[in-house]
Amino acid sequence: MSTNSQDQEIDLGQIRTGIKSFLNNCLNTFFDFIFFIKKKIIIIGLLFITGIVAGILLDNNHSYFQKMVLIPNFGSNEYLYNKISLLESKLKEEDKAFFKQIGINDIEGIGKIEIKPINGIYSFINSKDNALNFEFIKLMAEDGNIEKIIKEDITSKNYYQHELVINTSKPFKRNELIDPILNFLQDSDHFDKLKTIYQNNVKTKIEINNQLINQIDGLILSFSQNKPSGSVTISENSGINDIINKKDELIKENQYKLLNSVEYDKIIKDQSIVANQINTSGINNKMKFIVPILFVFLYLMGYWFIKLYKNQAARIN
Repeated sequence: MSTNSQDQEIDLGQIRTGIKSFLNNCLNTFFDFIFFIKKKIIIIGLLFITGIVAGILLDNNHSYFQKMVLIPNFGSNEYLYNKISLLESKLKEEDKAFFKQIGINDIEGIGKIEIKPINGIYSFINSKDNALNFEFIKLMAEDGNIEKIIKEDITSKNYYQHELVINTSKPFKRNELIDPILNFLQDSDHFDKLKTIYQNNVKTKIEINNQLINQIDGLILSFSQNKPSGSVTISENSGINDIINKKDELIKENQYKLLNSVEYDKIIKDQSIVANQINTSGINNKMKFIVPILFVFLYLMGYWFIKLYKNQAARIN
């Protein structure tokens, strides 16, 4: 028993000694580093300032985003994606003649062109013009993951809004890049005819609805005038309640069509445009912070390596 107790005391003593030695080494290393920084403060300060200046110069070489939120009308979703795919392929080929033909005289500085759907599954399901969309989503998701179905091209391409992003290395005026692309997206005889037909149908439907609303007002007025007391009494059996509800539906339908007719003046409607937005993703526009830290880090690593090399060379000698 005595021997075991002595062994345990020796083990605990060794552990305490080891912990104390480790903490002392950490403390010594920390203060060695502090004294080293103090000794080399001028060099490190100059490197830090040089890094800030270099970072600012690098940050002045901005990259930009040209962003457009687009709404494909008249079932032109696939057409929109095919048009953007054509632009991407012509840009990779550096087909300057093609771009001059559509009104873009300078393709230098134009980088990646990308279009992606803006997640709008709820508007896709609840769209008045796509009443079967919800059943379509349910049917597709029966044997699969609903989240995967939502993200698949066959679904997402039919969303209401889509974001077109063009990366550029320099700013462009709107008439130099954005307007020519928007005009290029409108260049379709087929969808142009559909646009005219749709606009005429909307106008005709609104006129017919207004006529029906006037007829309903006439019926209500006639009913009121035929009452002996000169007042209107609406009951479940009179049918007047159904007529008034029908009038409300016609008014709402006209309001819906008038609101949406604003978007139907183009095949691909530009809902919003943001030109020459500075790219701040990743390390873009952050070099003023990264470069000085990198300079100091490289100096410290170089100093440590040289010192280690000298120690190893002395050991071998």
